Amino acid sequence: MEFLGIGITELLAILIIIFLVMGPRDLVKIGGSLGRTLRKFRNSEAWRAMQDASRQLREFPETLVRQAGLDELENDLKEQKQALRELEGQFSAWTRSPASLSQKTQGAKDPATDDNPQQEAK
Repeated sequence: MEFLGIGITELLAILIIIFLVMGPRDLVKIGGSLGRTLRKFRNSEAWRAMQDASRQLREFPETLVRQAGLDELENDLKEQKQALRELEGQFSAWTRSPASLSQKTQGAKDPATDDNPQQEAK
């Protein structure tokens, strides 16, 4: 985790130096004033504007897709592809030649009438 290019170990080193320089009494006062300042900043209009801008930037790609209607076009494309596959299946079943059908039925011969090569070898 980094914040402004400062890692956890650097942050701990800075806090230890501040504690040694300021002392424990002044550190409590600084902490309280820092907390009040942060609370005021978070309740300010500037913070709300920054949060709103950040949210809008995160949602920007989805907003563009919605506005362009790409998600609806993608769904329509999927439906059209499915309909085309169904029509293709119906068309190929309708246009089969009788010869190909007879070959399929000849391929499924009755096992009793089928010449068995093992019987001929005996």
